Amino acid sequence: MDAMMEMFPILIGVLVILLLIVLIILVVKLIGTVDKANHILDDIEDKTRSLNGLFHVIDSVTDTLSVFSDSIVSTITSIVGKVIPKRKKKEKKEERDYE
Repeated sequence: MDAMMEMFPILIGVLVILLLIVLIILVVKLIGTVDKANHILDDIEDKTRSLNGLFHVIDSVTDTLSVFSDSIVSTITSIVGKVIPKRKKKEKKEERDYE
């Protein structure tokens, strides 16, 4: 029993040292992985910045087309509104007569 009491602190010390070594190795590998991830994210950020001009052009073109189509639609509806007489009043009067 006395021999086990003398060996137990030595065994615990060796296990703590091994655990510390393993943790240091894991931290070093984790730092390397984080550095690689940061490098990849920087590349992605650079590529998205280069595409911002293209997206701006696409946005401008779609806005211009939207304004153009809105003006065409409003012109067509105003022409149709002027050509076709208002029949809604007559239809409403006829519906009232039936009731």
